Amino acid sequence: MKNQTGSKPLYIRHCLITLLITLIGNFLYAVGLNLFFVPHQFLAGGLAGIAMISFYLTGIPIGITNLVLNIPLLGLSLRYMGKFYTILTIISTIALSVFIDLTSGLASPILIKNPLVSAIAGGVIIGIGNGILYRFDSNSGGLDVIGAILKKYYNLDIGYVVFALNFLIVGVSAIIFSLEPAVCTLIGMYLTATMSNRVVIGFAQRKAAFIVSDKPLEITDAILREIGHGATLLEGQGGFSGDKKHIIFAIVDLLQISKLHLIIHEIDPAAFLFIMNTTDVIGRGFTKPLHTGSHPIKSSRYTIAKDGTLIPTKIWEYEMNCEANPSIEEMQSPPKIDNK
Repeated sequence: MKNQTGSKPLYIRHCLITLLITLIGNFLYAVGLNLFFVPHQFLAGGLAGIAMISFYLTGIPIGITNLVLNIPLLGLSLRYMGKFYTILTIISTIALSVFIDLTSGLASPILIKNPLVSAIAGGVIIGIGNGILYRFDSNSGGLDVIGAILKKYYNLDIGYVVFALNFLIVGVSAIIFSLEPAVCTLIGMYLTATMSNRVVIGFAQRKAAFIVSDKPLEITDAILREIGHGATLLEGQGGFSGDKKHIIFAIVDLLQISKLHLIIHEIDPAAFLFIMNTTDVIGRGFTKPLHTGSHPIKSSRYTIAKDGTLIPTKIWEYEMNCEANPSIEEMQSPPKIDNK
């Protein structure tokens, strides 16, 4: 069934924003590479690292080699990540390769002569660039594609997955060059992975709070009213007393923890509060799932379907129901959409 109603201007806007973010992320990657890594013969992660080894040994431009090495992975991206993601991968790979060669002049003269400081600065900048790409479901090509596949199917952090795959490249670096550049490369890669995950997760990290209190309804209402997040009430039992306990479970931002402390103390000073770090919080009011191009993204009004088109969510749900039960199409008309 074809889409009943579309929103071409909104879809074009979505594509343009994604394209702009892809260019910005890859430009930061290229600047960090040439400004801090290349002067000291450090390596970046993924296929770009292999291209850098080739450059150090033969003088062949990094961008050209990186572009050639990425070609075989495009088929893998198309199969597992979908058309939308693969198109972004092609654009991103070309952009990174071009930016690397265009900014190659930044490698000389050496901006920071201290190798360790250079590794730190380069790792942070490249990590920010990578994180921007990951956050908007783009990538810089190479092993990022493999990392994104593992993230999609096994929910593994992209930054650390790629870091593990890069360990072999570092070993080759230590053998071909020397141990010092290899160690600095490891430091740079670690910071790249850390910054990537920090940007993807966001600096406003979420915390999971468990509250045991005799005033659960009052605390739940205050959390909703003062912090703006809902809470879940659980039933528990005291291990020593055997008495029934009310447990409040809530997810709040890191910066809201102090406010949560005050709310609980004002309502029930005797309440027990336990706070845990969270890895992923996905759902209404929190982080949206990363779009892989092979599954639809739903919002309150629009949905990005499998083919990359943007259609109203009501229409998308109607079409999915018709596919599951063809008799619905005979009994029910397509929903009317308010274009305001």
